[in-house]
Order: sequence, then C-alpha cells, then structure tokens
Amino acid sequence: MDDGNVLVSYNHPAFNVVLSDVANAHWQEIEARHQDGLATGEVLITPLGQNVFDELGKKALLGRCYMFMDAQAPKVIRIKPS
Repeated sequence: MDDGNVLVSYNHPAFNVVLSDVANAHWQEIEARHQDGLATGEVLITPLGQNVFDELGKKALLGRCYMFMDAQAPKVIRIKPS
C-alpha cells in the first residue's frame, strides 16, 4: 500500500492489514522473531519471491500471525440457516 501499510490476503476470502505504525513500534522484536511466524510447509509470496524476508516480507508474516491470533478466541456473530 502507498502509505506503508501491508494488506495480507489468503486463499480464502480473508484479509488483514498490518499498520506501519504498529510494525515500526515493535520492529526490534519483528526483526528478531519474524521467522517464528512461518509455518512448516507454507510459502509466503511477496513481489521479491517466495519466502524473501525483507521489510515487506516481515510485515506480511506479522499479519499472518494476526490471523491466527484471531482464531484463538472466535466469537459466533451470526448463524445462517441452510
């Protein structure tokens, strides 16, 4: 994104945004632990290629972690009849 934020998309209709301000505030930890967010057998694809961890790649991994954090305590908001 032009503002430095990163939009992360997945195979399913799901997206999240990594805010540049949040990433910058925690950059030391992101630098030290970014590969902790890469699951075995998965590939992160950025404009530089597969599993390239420049600043964009590290922010994308952070966004991926947010997706899994959301899944830790899901809340049912609606049940649609079939």
